Amino acid sequence: TAICTLRPETLSLHAGEICWPGGRREPEDVNLVATALREAHEELGIFQPRVLGRLSSVPLFTSDYRLEPFVTDVTAEDLTADPAEVAAVIELNVSAVLQRESLWAIPYTHNGRSLSAPVFEAGNAWMYGATAFVFYELLTVLAPLYGVPMPPFRTAPITWEDVLPENVADRLIGRGPLEDTDG
Repeated sequence: TAICTLRPETLSLHAGEICWPGGRREPEDVNLVATALREAHEELGIFQPRVLGRLSSVPLFTSDYRLEPFVTDVTAEDLTADPAEVAAVIELNVSAVLQRESLWAIPYTHNGRSLSAPVFEAGNAWMYGATAFVFYELLTVLAPLYGVPMPPFRTAPITWEDVLPENVADRLIGRGPLEDTDG
């Protein structure tokens, strides 16, 4: 099971989006693992997860942040969500996702190339963007362990306008959601 959260609508950044527990590095954090573990504790009350590894760093094109994901093994403890940071806890059944005939993706064009960005139904919302790319990478790592091939992409029944806030969609449509805005 992969655990993600729905951010409250009251937050200034990424409000109402599906995300992984996490946040900004604080001065007391000795490294990014410490940041991830502190944030998981603050947001979900997770104590002493076992760090299994790290996935690829992913830029967030709707803000000036990067996602630095770590995979952990969380024991069967009760999650205690902080309502100031978490509107809902969403559990995704990795095995069930890997058993699907196909995965949803939204097509787009970047530098003249046709590409697809994964999207996943998560509760009553859609996981998209960097969070979905991290989940997709996790699936590619786990598929061989489950002994199954990665399901291919199929065009999603939604568009970028359906999942992105209007002000973000206006900025990204036509430019491509994966274009690096840092230069």
